[in-house]
Amino acid sequence: MVIRESIQRKIRWLIIGFTFTISVIFIGLLIVYAWVVEDNIFNRMVSEEARYIEQQFIASGERVAPRIPFMKLYRDWQALPEHVQMLRQQSPERIEFPLSDGGAIHIREVQLGNTTQLLSANVSSYEISKDYLPKLLPWMLLVLMMVVICALVLARYLAAGVVKPLQRITFAVANNRDNRPLTFQQGFANNEIGYLADTISKSFNRLHAALQRESDFSRDISHELRTPVAVLKMVSGRLQAKEPLDEDTLKKVGAAVAEVEQSVGILLALSREESVQKTSYCLLQEVEHCIINHFALSQVDDARLDIDIPANYRITCNQNLLHMLLNNLINNVVQHASVVALNIILNNDRLMISNPVDACPPDDVLSPRVKAVGSLGLGQGLHLVKRICDKSGWDVSVTSDNHNFMVSITLG
Repeated sequence: MVIRESIQRKIRWLIIGFTFTISVIFIGLLIVYAWVVEDNIFNRMVSEEARYIEQQFIASGERVAPRIPFMKLYRDWQALPEHVQMLRQQSPERIEFPLSDGGAIHIREVQLGNTTQLLSANVSSYEISKDYLPKLLPWMLLVLMMVVICALVLARYLAAGVVKPLQRITFAVANNRDNRPLTFQQGFANNEIGYLADTISKSFNRLHAALQRESDFSRDISHELRTPVAVLKMVSGRLQAKEPLDEDTLKKVGAAVAEVEQSVGILLALSREESVQKTSYCLLQEVEHCIINHFALSQVDDARLDIDIPANYRITCNQNLLHMLLNNLINNVVQHASVVALNIILNNDRLMISNPVDACPPDDVLSPRVKAVGSLGLGQGLHLVKRICDKSGWDVSVTSDNHNFMVSITLG
């Protein structure tokens, strides 16, 4: 997707445009307010003087002259300029009338007995708004410019606080490689943007892990099950040809079926998202659970078990994978050990599982399809143990000496 519009630029123009518009409106309101106040002052002065003349006429019966020098009494509208009379006819309620010289007069009717006369106030010399507006306008423009500059600074600050974190998130997502988890080089504030970054990172990495598990599962299914499937196809061909099966072939079939069942179970577990969910468990309880519920081990009458694990030792892992690992190792002892004698010892964070064997196994027994001479298995068991350890973040190694085989798993 190509970014065609910058949020940062949009925020800047919106804030500057909004500030400029509000400032211009506010300046306009101030100018209008000054004119309205000035006009109302003149109107009140004319009204007060008209009330005074009416009161004096009632008291003395004589028409008195206005006290204010710029006010005059006219007997009727015909005594006023012609354009004033025309404006009066157009707007009977009008009070202010412009003059031809650019000034203005305010007119108020005065009731003197049975006659109505006109009190006119020529306020041309006293209108200060028009005189001072040209002087105030540069200052208003200066204030407007300062306000716009402050808005620009605020817009840059907001853009840096809001847009730049979003740009970092966008850059990290756009430049993330397919085989690497999404990480951010810099942290984010504990606000909505930080929450968004954390949510995107978790969702992205969860999807990446799911795709990786799917890829691993597809590769493992093809890789791990090729040998047992070949054995089963060979036996199937002999059955179709009605060839007799000897005991060794039947054992191989049984081993292949068990291997397929075990491999599919472990590979499916590794491919699920639940395999990454870990909880704290008591290791001794989990080992005892696997031993007690292991069917093949329960059929051995003379099995010897030696478990030395502190009861308070806890391990953080996926319980399903831990059970599969322990059951797999127990299967190896039951099927391949010279004597079913299992020693499980925990030394610091190192879990050691050992059993006696007649012959030393190959050095690379953790690799796929590697098995001891004479073994009926397919060489996948310990390789699957290594896969589980790799998934859980544990180190696993195999040693053998004096006819004793040991698998060491570093849990820390």
